[in-house]
Amino acid sequence: MQHTNGLSEGILGCFLNHEREIPDDIFLRQPQGDQWKEYTWNETGDAARKIAAWLQQQHVEAGSRIGIWSQNCAEWIICDLAIMMSGMVSVPFYANVHPDMLHSILQHSGCQILFAGKLKPSDWQAAQESIPKNIRVVSFSSYHLSGADSLDQVAGLPADEARIVHPRPDDPVTIIYTSGTTGTPKGVVHTYRTTINAVLAASGMILLNRRGNRFLSYLPLSHAAERGIVEFGGIYSGGSISFVESTDSFSRNMKSVLPTHFLGVPRVWHKFKEKITERLPPQQLNRLLKIPVMNSLLRKRIKAALGLKKAEVILSGAAPISADLLRWFHRLDINIREGYGLSEDFNACSLNPPDDIRIGTVGKIFPNQEVKVLPDTYEIVQRASWVMNGYYHNDELNAQTLIDGFLHTGDMGSIEDGYLTITGRVKDIFKTTKGEYIVPGAAETVFLSMDEIDQACVLGSRYPQPFLLVVLSRHGKSLAKPEVERRIGAQLERYNKDCMDYQKLKKAIIVEEEWTPENNLLTPTLKLKRNEIAHKYEEKLEPVFRNDTEVCWA
Repeated sequence: MQHTNGLSEGILGCFLNHEREIPDDIFLRQPQGDQWKEYTWNETGDAARKIAAWLQQQHVEAGSRIGIWSQNCAEWIICDLAIMMSGMVSVPFYANVHPDMLHSILQHSGCQILFAGKLKPSDWQAAQESIPKNIRVVSFSSYHLSGADSLDQVAGLPADEARIVHPRPDDPVTIIYTSGTTGTPKGVVHTYRTTINAVLAASGMILLNRRGNRFLSYLPLSHAAERGIVEFGGIYSGGSISFVESTDSFSRNMKSVLPTHFLGVPRVWHKFKEKITERLPPQQLNRLLKIPVMNSLLRKRIKAALGLKKAEVILSGAAPISADLLRWFHRLDINIREGYGLSEDFNACSLNPPDDIRIGTVGKIFPNQEVKVLPDTYEIVQRASWVMNGYYHNDELNAQTLIDGFLHTGDMGSIEDGYLTITGRVKDIFKTTKGEYIVPGAAETVFLSMDEIDQACVLGSRYPQPFLLVVLSRHGKSLAKPEVERRIGAQLERYNKDCMDYQKLKKAIIVEEEWTPENNLLTPTLKLKRNEIAHKYEEKLEPVFRNDTEVCWA
């Protein structure tokens, strides 16, 4: 399928094309218990135009920033399209954004209207006082929030009153605020040109050049990966996007949709593995996989149980995933393809091709760009037509990040045979009190390959030697303490054997509290907030660090 007419108008042009060409095909599917509320392309466009008409009556200038604050749902995308149609710029927020961060981003971006929707009552109540009084809050019709106007009350104008603002390629379409692994979020400005070019770059590798794709949307749409692959990929390909109602309904919704495309962050794949091994312990699974006839049947059943039996594009990204975990799934014929990208390049840099997956790499560098590794720092830099225009209102940071046409990613890596490998993050490197530099990512990945470990973080900036902090998985918690100590101790010994003395981990310390976005130890996209973890644990663990036990319990 060739797209020609709408590409100068980016993803909005693609939507308008499909609205004309396939008006009665289903585009959005919202679960409501066992039923689905479905929106055709025509119905979606009609709903978006009504909201666009209302926006244009608010005397808000073209180019103004409009916020979207909600978990994923059909109205999220309808509002996003309405913002595009009205010539304005979307600013998406994570549903569980901290109230102080919500206030900071609303102020920094200059949002004038905030669409809010599918939120936990506690998140809505906690954040209301953080919303500046001059910002009008309008709630999605299906998720009315007390104290906010409702869309169905305000957006009652006929759809034909909307004046579609046809964008120019370099008009901003969205400002994506980064998830804040290293401090204050930054507003990444993307245009109609940069976003559609990112979709085009990935199109062949993830089958966006055809109709009939089915996407399941559950990772935050405020993140560039979900926005690019699921929302913009769904619009570009003329596919359907189905949503997940809740955590409890995830499995049921997934099996109902049977997506052709599925994106999971590493934590999701860990949970899938945990679910499988609870029903089939590793020894039993290994034994069954060695039986030829049973092997094929078992793999089909597992894929069906996960809702992946029709999945043709199975992806992982946003954080490192262990090679052992990928190999484990590949044995089940679930061929996860790891990729790499950032908010700043709309999540498009590299991806493992389906016919040549190289585990341990983040894939083959997409064509039509220049990616290289700097010889002194090993930092990955990228020049491409889909790199951001810059950070919103942050000239100083732009000067540090966009140099001679190259985006400085902050990630360290190597390139071999066109495949990119990530070796660490420049800002994650820390120095021990001995003055030696430690790159924590490689060690963490080794320990995350263990079934007993759910989360891992290497710390040690206050100490002469680095050490490992771990949170046990459900499986790990089911084992007796001596067995846990034995297994982690054995892995510690294996890891240290291949390290320089200054790199060796002095010990592993097991902590009880899980790291989550709610306790501010993970970002909303489930990356470690390393500085916050260090602040919480490093000083108070000094007595534990000083004892001679290799595997300790905090």
